[in-house]
Amino acid sequence: MKPFSTIYASNRDLYPLSQANTTLRPSPESHLSKRKVSDKARYFFHKKYNNRYIFILQLCLLFLFPVGLIAQSSVLDQYVAEGVQSNLALQQENQQLQQSVQDLKSAKSFFTPEVSFLADYTLANGGRDIIVPVGDLLNPVYASLNQLTDSQQFPQIENAEEQLFPNNFHDTRIGIRQPLFNTDIYYGYQAQKSLISVQEAKRDAYVRELTKEIKTSYYNYLKSQELLRIYDSTEVLLNELLRINQVLVKNNKATKDVVYSAQFELDDLESKVAEAERNQALAKSYFNFLLNRPLEEAIIVDTTITSEGAVTTDPTLTSSVNALQSQALAQREELNQLQSAIEANEAAIKLSKGAKVPDLSLGFFAGFQGFGYTFDEEQRYYLAQFQLAVPLFTGGRNNTRVQKATIEAARTRTQYEEVQAQIKVEVIEASRNLRAAQATVTAKTSALKSASERFKIIKRKYEENQALLVEYLDARTKFTNAATATAIARYDLLIRKAELERVAAL
Repeated sequence: MKPFSTIYASNRDLYPLSQANTTLRPSPESHLSKRKVSDKARYFFHKKYNNRYIFILQLCLLFLFPVGLIAQSSVLDQYVAEGVQSNLALQQENQQLQQSVQDLKSAKSFFTPEVSFLADYTLANGGRDIIVPVGDLLNPVYASLNQLTDSQQFPQIENAEEQLFPNNFHDTRIGIRQPLFNTDIYYGYQAQKSLISVQEAKRDAYVRELTKEIKTSYYNYLKSQELLRIYDSTEVLLNELLRINQVLVKNNKATKDVVYSAQFELDDLESKVAEAERNQALAKSYFNFLLNRPLEEAIIVDTTITSEGAVTTDPTLTSSVNALQSQALAQREELNQLQSAIEANEAAIKLSKGAKVPDLSLGFFAGFQGFGYTFDEEQRYYLAQFQLAVPLFTGGRNNTRVQKATIEAARTRTQYEEVQAQIKVEVIEASRNLRAAQATVTAKTSALKSASERFKIIKRKYEENQALLVEYLDARTKFTNAATATAIARYDLLIRKAELERVAAL
């Protein structure tokens, strides 16, 4: 398979670049002496403008589209890095990941003691009273003692009456609570760790998808720009053809149908230019959107992406489907995401089952308590508590939670198997698409070579007045169409490669 530069070198006589290459063409003098005005116009047209058109078209294809070569662009790498840093959707993924990290820190904090400062102060008046029948209990005893001793040493006392609500009472203390055994805390922490892994894998999967989208939009932009260059070169030829045909009609050397034919070619070209400009504008806007830049910001064009000699054999074109599938199954972030989700579900099952296990915690309080803020020895106290909570009956709620968690875990495992199969299909499709694109490039390049050879023959025959103008136009049209088809095929090959890199995690 020859690069376009080889085709150009083998047909140097068809596409002269200097006066030294004019030996194959008859001299102007011989044509002026043997041909009529129409022959003069033909020769002048092809000498001055056709070679210039071919030269411009050759340069476009020579520098941008060698056959079967795929190079890595440093410019495109920089754009991908910029997109990873600035893409708005990716920023949201990173923010969600940060939220998950904070949730993990919150879950971890339950393992540490909870220390708090508490202060209560009570003012009260009225309400219920507490009556202590001290007088009723002691007065008969005191009366008997006085009678026995013949004295009044034991006076009569009143029953004690105290207000139920304490007045001017405070309780100022420091409290510490420490869980000693709690399955909810442990398995909740494990589940949150797995959820962070889920979010990380989700973020990484989006990075890979974003990379593919940036490359695809960049290739589409370059493809539309190259088509516009080819159309511009074609327009130069068609405008001159229209002018020459108008001269021929004016001098009664041709009928007006040649003018209409040339004008039709120009109008048809304008529709193609409009379509290419639309595609270029859309590709430019979408590319800048992915990079979070102004939509009309200029894009640097890297013509070395398909430059000759950059890469002679791309490994993705020769890798087997089984090897690509193994690579994808080992590296695809979607599978890592589901695996982490399975681990989170397993932790949720243990969390639900742990609701049947007793919880044990320790509480300790130290401070001052009493009437008035004296903070003396009489008010100082401390209190230690061990709390054991044993669930006895919950109406089946725990069993329901266990069943729901088990079903969710089974659903996630099924989804994991489905995604595995889906990835294998994606790899097969992307691999075949890439190989088909490579075959298309080969076929289109061969067609371009055939079109150039045919144009070479028709050009010589036309210069010798042995071919009609319609034959020349047909040969030129097919050559231009072959050039545009080759350009499209080669950039489509790059797009298919980016898609395979995405699905195979290359």
